[in-house]
Amino acid sequence: MDAIVLAAMAKWPNVPAVFGWLRLDARGQWWIKDERLQHEGMAEFFNRNYSRDGQGRCYVQNGPQKVYVTLDAAPLVARRTPKGWSTQPYDDDVPARSAWLTPDGVLLLEIGGELAVVDDRDLPSLLDEGLPGWDGDMAALPTTLKLAEAVLPLASETLPALQSRYGIVARPK
Repeated sequence: MDAIVLAAMAKWPNVPAVFGWLRLDARGQWWIKDERLQHEGMAEFFNRNYSRDGQGRCYVQNGPQKVYVTLDAAPLVARRTPKGWSTQPYDDDVPARSAWLTPDGVLLLEIGGELAVVDDRDLPSLLDEGLPGWDGDMAALPTTLKLAEAVLPLASETLPALQSRYGIVARPK
């Protein structure tokens, strides 16, 4: 967390939280109300000051104020890199441990103990590599996703069930 944010929290400890205006989409983009955030510096600030509370609600600490985040899918968004996985809002570069494919075709990973949705722009190449010959029939989903950097256990699961398993509140109030 930024030093200026920590100082503001100490100076003004009882500022009410904000709900309903900040959203993280399934591609790692920030949205303020219904407008995609274009300011790179502000997006970097959000990424650096992003966290999750003990109730499973994600937020950005904006000075002394917590701004709770609505999640389109998961707290993290994963993109594949030559080294493995890069996550947004912050980049941990931690290996994936498990994978799930939802009936809607969303791929999610466990990375660093947290749930991450795979950016849909990476999905076609990942499925071609990791599930060669799979015809898309969920009843015949293989039990592993075989990628160059790892073989991950793979299962079918719904997004709400995964959010519940990981204690994620996707729409905090």
